Amino acid sequence: MKESYMHLKGGEYLRQCLLLSTLSTTPVLINDIRPDDMSPGFRSHEILFLRLLEMISDGCVIEINETGTKLKYKLGVLMGGRNLVPA
Repeated sequence: MKESYMHLKGGEYLRQCLLLSTLSTTPVLINDIRPDDMSPGFRSHEILFLRLLEMISDGCVIEINETGTKLKYKLGVLMGGRNLVPA
């Protein structure tokens, strides 16, 4: 069965889009994340947020292209947070 992704564009509200995707369990494909900036793609705080999302879910799929301007995100199963240890 092929998964259906919601297609979004831009990185202006990236963290909010990822949070809403997580809460609604809707996979997202985000294109053109700051493609014309001096340093295109993700910022360090956004990478840390992706790591957090990966830590709290089991089976989370995060794919980032080589330039960092495209993200494919699919949530796994959310786990409890009591025993999580930051990496």
